[in-house]
Amino acid sequence: MDGQMANGASAVGQNAASVNGGNVDIISQIHQALEVIHSPYSSNESRRDAQRFLENIKNIDEAPFHGFTLASNKSQSPVVRHYALSLLEHAIKQKWAEYNEQQSTMLREWVLELCRNLSKDDPLYIRNKTAQLWVEVAKRCWGSEWMDMDELLVRLWQIPDSPVHKELVLFVLETLSDEVFNGDDAVVAMREGVLSRSCVEVFTPAPVLREAFPNRAAGPEVRSGEEGWLSRVSEFLSQCLNGDAQNNDQIRSCAVKSLSVFYSLMPWAIPKSVAVANCVPVMCRALATPEVSVQKASLEALHALYSRSNFSEQEFKDLVAPMYDASSVDLLKRLFEWSAVDVEDIDEDKYQFGKKFSEV
Repeated sequence: MDGQMANGASAVGQNAASVNGGNVDIISQIHQALEVIHSPYSSNESRRDAQRFLENIKNIDEAPFHGFTLASNKSQSPVVRHYALSLLEHAIKQKWAEYNEQQSTMLREWVLELCRNLSKDDPLYIRNKTAQLWVEVAKRCWGSEWMDMDELLVRLWQIPDSPVHKELVLFVLETLSDEVFNGDDAVVAMREGVLSRSCVEVFTPAPVLREAFPNRAAGPEVRSGEEGWLSRVSEFLSQCLNGDAQNNDQIRSCAVKSLSVFYSLMPWAIPKSVAVANCVPVMCRALATPEVSVQKASLEALHALYSRSNFSEQEFKDLVAPMYDASSVDLLKRLFEWSAVDVEDIDEDKYQFGKKFSEV
């Protein structure tokens, strides 16, 4: 990767201008500026100067290279790595249109490399910001210049014994769905057609897609595999529910994040795909867990599904009728009884659960 980094630095910006009047060790100055900002002994004026310097660094040609170099170095402090990620974020958000194909490809490769190298030792805010960079790149080139994104997500998903990469993929899926179908991002608005089509393509099981759109014009191939992410996430959530979500933080986190993906997908996913992926049964299983955070996330997802209107007769049978099964009715009855609160001693979790439960 060192050779790629060097070439990329040259490509993304050969002429890193002098800062403060001469050639300087920018990396060293970045460290010093961050130390000033976070030191309790720094004056307000010193902090302002340091902040101004760090903002100016974002505009130099080699900022993305410095960002990748610092962010990929695990020996750097989280504060330094977080700032380094902001250098990449600025380049993607503010300068993407200025880059040629070689430059944008290298920037994308740096983001992918950072995502691949994440581990459980990285703070959550570092992992989330890195995943957000993936989303920002996808918004700008997925479905046109970047055709193998789904394949790369599947590879990360299949890394054995790596809940960190599962969570990264879930973050990307949820955020992409939110921004493409519910957001107001100008970049997304300009590419709404290709992004929405690509989302439908990769989330939906292939047989359902062929049945729903038999005359769909063939377009660029963006999906990897037949099952689609709705089925993958449903199966993964089922595996999480087989574990001890109440006492295992990692299992609980993965279950909640999977349900958050469902919450984002339920308003727009093809109803047949929700049925084929067994989403309703697995969400009911999540409701039955003794872990309140999982129960609440499941309620949110079910509410998003049942807030849809105009189900066809078959869709009603597939998605609504199962809630009237004897086992489902018994579960709902027990949940209703459990969520009752004492007016003299209100349990906030139970109260919030009961409120959403009544809406569902």
